[in-house]
Amino acid sequence: MSGTRRSPQQDRSRETVDRILVAAEHEIGERGVAGASTTAIAARAGLSVGALYRFFEDKSAIVDALANRYLEAVAPAYTEVVSGITTVADLNDALGELLRRAAALQEEHPGYYRLTEELSPDRGDSPAHAVREHLIDLFAEALRGTGVEQSPGELRRVVELCIETVRHTLAHRPPGHPDREASLAEVELMLRSYLDVRLG
Repeated sequence: MSGTRRSPQQDRSRETVDRILVAAEHEIGERGVAGASTTAIAARAGLSVGALYRFFEDKSAIVDALANRYLEAVAPAYTEVVSGITTVADLNDALGELLRRAAALQEEHPGYYRLTEELSPDRGDSPAHAVREHLIDLFAEALRGTGVEQSPGELRRVVELCIETVRHTLAHRPPGHPDREASLAEVELMLRSYLDVRLG
């Protein structure tokens, strides 16, 4: 039987990294990338700054890790729903669930959403750029599977607009915002109408 067992030290290292990233989610979620500091992140994680630097060389490395952490969470969350889309009608049925999952992911990853407002995902140097490209590919491929006639370029633009609309709404209506649920309901209606026109 192949495979290796992780040592207790490896397990502790993984747990420490997780603590740092959870702390960073909250610190960056509250203060933004510019306002967050490695000192504050370390304090939230219950570590010294020196201990934090054993795992991350600087704040940029932490931000990159937050984007990777979000990608690891978002891929299975959306793939499960997208795998059931075989017609445009299926997409309409799935839209509400996709929005609910996006909202739940934002609650778990507030730092990631805050960083997307400061470091726009459409910029190639943004840590969120790879996440954005993955999601565009995922949804565009699902739509191509429904038999829509748009060119690949047009389909990517449609998907990109939908993703950015949801991301921007969630970023400006964080958990606890009084208009969050109403805004998400409006976004769902708007996207249904837009997709009916563009894909129908």
